[in-house]
Parts: sequence; C-alpha cells; structure tokens
Amino acid sequence: MSEDHGNNDPLMARLLSPLSSFYESEDTVEMRMVKPGSVITDRRGRGKKVIDAPDLTLAAVEIICKALSNRFGLKFDVDEHPKLSCVLPGGHRFECLLGASVQSGLSMAIRCKHPFTPTWQQLGVTDMVRDYLIDAVDRQKNIIVSGATNTGKTTLLNKAIDVLPDDRRLIAVEDTPELQIGKFWDSVGLLAERETSGSSGMVTYRELYDHKMRITPDQIIFGEISTLNAFAFLSALNSGAEGVMCSIHGKSPHQVIHRKFDQNIAWAGETMPNVPELLMELIDVIVQIKRSPDGWRRISDIYEPINDRFVFKDGKEVLP
Repeated sequence: MSEDHGNNDPLMARLLSPLSSFYESEDTVEMRMVKPGSVITDRRGRGKKVIDAPDLTLAAVEIICKALSNRFGLKFDVDEHPKLSCVLPGGHRFECLLGASVQSGLSMAIRCKHPFTPTWQQLGVTDMVRDYLIDAVDRQKNIIVSGATNTGKTTLLNKAIDVLPDDRRLIAVEDTPELQIGKFWDSVGLLAERETSGSSGMVTYRELYDHKMRITPDQIIFGEISTLNAFAFLSALNSGAEGVMCSIHGKSPHQVIHRKFDQNIAWAGETMPNVPELLMELIDVIVQIKRSPDGWRRISDIYEPINDRFVFKDGKEVLP
C-alpha cells in the first residue's frame, strides 16, 4: 500500500465517490451508515443529520468493501471475513462490518481526518488554562489525553505538541500515522504492526520499545492506547523518560487511572502490578475532552494525578 493511501488514484476516487460526496466537506467529522440507503453525517458546529442515499444499497457497499480490500491487500468477504478496516485517501479511517453480526446487515463509519486545528477558545478553556497546558507540554510533563471515541483526542494531542520548539527530538509511536511531527527535524515516527501475522514487514510495539529507548528521545509520544500498546506505554513511562504523552479511550480521569490500563493489559494477556499507583506517581496531567451535541469537542476536566487535584473541572477553573 502506498504511503498516501491512494490519494492520487483516479480509480480510487471513482470507487469512493458514492461515499466521498457525504464526507468531503471539511467540517464533516464522521459519516456513518446503520442501514442501507441512509447516511448520517456528523458535522462540526452543526451536529448530526440523516440523509437519504438510495444508491448506497447493501450490494453497493459490499462492492466498495471488496474493491478496497483488493486495493490494500486485505481480507474481506461477507461469509468469512465480514469486517474491513483501512485508511482512505486523505487519511480518513474506514470501518465496516456486514452480514449476520449486524441486525440491519450493515454498520459503517468513516472517521474524517480533514485538517483542522481548533482554537483554545473553541476547546472551551480560559487563557489561564491554555497557558497552564502549554507550560506543561513545554516542561516535558507526562500527559494523557482522555475521551470517548471520536472526541478529538488526537487533534488535541497534535495541537499540544505543536507548541514545542522545532529542534525537540520527538519519537512518535503508533500503528496508524496520525501524530503530526513533520516540523520537528530531529524526530522520527515509528509504526507498529496492527496484526501479529509477522508478514507485514513491520515490528511489534515490544520491539519498537527496545528501539526507541536506544535512540535518545527527548519525548515519547504514543498514539491511542489499546490492548497492543498499553504495556509498552507503561514501560516507557516507568523507564524515567520525560514528556511521555498519549491518548486513551476513557470517560474520566478516574477511569483512566483505575480501570483502562489494567483492562487493556489484561485483554492483551500481560501482567503489571500496581498500575494505578504507577500512574498516580508518574502522570502529571490528564486532560479530559468531550463531544458536545453541536458537534464541537471541548475540554471538560484537567486533573493532576501526581498532586491528586483538579485544575479545571466541569468546564470551570479550580486553580488555587
């Protein structure tokens, strides 16, 4: 698969045209289908809308999935491999499940990656809280960005690291390239394999851990924490590295500390004792972000585990 995911492929553009007409607008955050012939768009500042799409039948969606699987060398067929995950031109994340596991026969979501950098005001914070966050990033504090799915965690993480000087040596570790480190001329992005087949020419998070700890990082930035990389993140955090950052699915800072990492590690078959205690000792800041009904994403809470205190809670300053 080419690095641009087919960005300059006219055949790909023609294939995706029945879908791209719904997600090509730059304010579209996500496009979804929960049944044939109907599309749901979620747009920034406008919220959700249902749109009739009679041409997007179940058969049409299946044809698109088969073509995408062939284009990217993935397995897909409704009977044996009914789920397809890939990255579309523009970096948009495509996820589709067809067949008996869905009551309607179809579940699809395209999470859009249109370039967008929210202002601090759009993120719902005061100037004082903005300065607090910028200072925390610059001083290489260990930071976790927490939120539910599609709440703008990666967008916020990219906004945070963009305040760093260009000569900062960032080591980005993820399985899909979403962290924007292009301006940092002494930095490198590492990609781990998403499956354990061993046939992708890529290495695992465990192997990347050994590599990144030997190439003198100033800061280590993980993408979204999952069952594949939770252990690697905690290991990096426990190594004495500074400025370790990541995003994670979590409803609250408390859930991040006391449940999510333990859950991910257990599902991966790993063990690490006293994870909440480790996080309380080594994580400086957890930033909680939430999605509003109007389609905007706003910071709701900022918690300091190391000091066991909130500096921003329920959208209001609580700094002393």
